[in-house]
Amino acid sequence: MTGAGSSSPWPYAPELLDAELAQYLGDAAAPAVQSLGTRCPPWTVREITVHLTCTFSRFHDMLRQGRAGNFTPPFEPGQLTAENLRAVDAYQGDDPCGELRAVVTGFRSALRGGQELMPHQLGPIPVALQVLFGINELAIHHDDVAAAAGQRYQPPPRTLAVLVSLWQRRAGPGVTAWPEILRTTGRTA
Repeated sequence: MTGAGSSSPWPYAPELLDAELAQYLGDAAAPAVQSLGTRCPPWTVREITVHLTCTFSRFHDMLRQGRAGNFTPPFEPGQLTAENLRAVDAYQGDDPCGELRAVVTGFRSALRGGQELMPHQLGPIPVALQVLFGINELAIHHDDVAAAAGQRYQPPPRTLAVLVSLWQRRAGPGVTAWPEILRTTGRTA
């Protein structure tokens, strides 16, 4: 999953974005779940999809910004929650599921390799790490959507392996399974 000759310590798995997106939309696009409350108050299922749409749009904007030589952070460290709330409140679209598919596909098609640097609120990061953040967002919010409908989501083994590698570096070696990732994010498994 890491490119040949890559100096990035992060697995590079952009193909997993496609799989997670398809699985997320398989549950989140159902009309019956759009207005359900979620574990991400004050957001409904629809608003989680809006959040993901705004997030991936920001990822793509940051990638273009970095390619233009501008590594200015998109917002200040510690402002992620405020930025997420602002972006969802400002959303004007009619079809967040369709727009999510378009922005993830656009971001994915713009990728050139995991080593490339892009801006981030904590400073420049490799694209491989940003891709992992995207996979993480889709998988965790898929579980939020599933929980709103009284179900649970379990990522496939390959996706789970890259998420565990991310969370072990972030939260420690004790994170070895999906329930531990959910607990680490403040969710119950």
